[in-house]
Amino acid sequence: MTQFKYGFYTLFIMATAILGCLVLSNWFLPLGGILLILQLACAIVALTTSRFYGLLAGLAGALSFNYFFTAPLYSFQIAEVEDSVNFVVFFIVAILISELAVYVKSQQHALQVVKTQSSVLRSVSHDLRTPLSTIIGSVETYMTYQDKLDDIERQALLQGVHDEGKRLYVYIENLLQATRIEHNALALNLTHVNLDTFLAALENRIDSRRLKLINKCDSPVITVSESLLQQALFNVIDNALKFSDDSVWLRVSHTGENYEFEIADTGEGISDEQLKSPIQLFQTRRRSDSGKGGIGLGLSVAAGIVHAHGGAIKLSNTTPGLLVSISIPKRD
Repeated sequence: MTQFKYGFYTLFIMATAILGCLVLSNWFLPLGGILLILQLACAIVALTTSRFYGLLAGLAGALSFNYFFTAPLYSFQIAEVEDSVNFVVFFIVAILISELAVYVKSQQHALQVVKTQSSVLRSVSHDLRTPLSTIIGSVETYMTYQDKLDDIERQALLQGVHDEGKRLYVYIENLLQATRIEHNALALNLTHVNLDTFLAALENRIDSRRLKLINKCDSPVITVSESLLQQALFNVIDNALKFSDDSVWLRVSHTGENYEFEIADTGEGISDEQLKSPIQLFQTRRRSDSGKGGIGLGLSVAAGIVHAHGGAIKLSNTTPGLLVSISIPKRD
């Protein structure tokens, strides 16, 4: 929520509670029930917003209790000692509720961090173990049987080592970029880049016949951080190739203000829940430490790089597949 939404939400909750107390007090609700309802409203605000708005709700509740429900009514004067005690106790309870809400949310965050770390450790062990096992196995086979292997077999082993080494490189590079993004330390080195050369290098890095490029951009030069943008597009395309058996399309175009990169596949897409939620680090479709998919670094790193350029990234399901739209603003 934005600060404006927090303020409106606090006003709505407290106004609803106060109006409810006014209606019920004319029927049967005693003073103690009014206090409980107002304190419940304060607790709801504190738990769902922040300490400041929790305290603000407590102040609003205490003042409204004084103004509407203690004699003399419709004034901020307090005639009875008991009402004064109730006012003070209410405000103290509101403060304690706000502090308790902050503590509960901090514990929830800490628990989520622990769960995320546990998931990351399991997934990292999987994603590092698989290529390393392949590399070690291939090298051991080569060293043990090199005299008995023909040229084709040797070439296959070396190619496997090369491919898994590249996979490890991309994975570790994403880990490094994720760390920089998380600590707001991602530095852009903007340069004028020839678009045709940039796309040719990207195609060469992807090295897949299933990638189909359509370049409708008549601007020969773009101003971006070349290595970072290439990594962002590589991550998205590599992800699309993993989850689709057919062609993956990269369409490049431009509008008056932006360069547009659209990556479309014919895979299974993603759930509506994932579409609505923001792209986060370590968000993945993998349900365990094995299986298809990584720990959610590729797409989140791509989103971080795009946002660092001042751009936007959007995911939408197609029939079939997923469309990832990336907008990068033009710069002189």
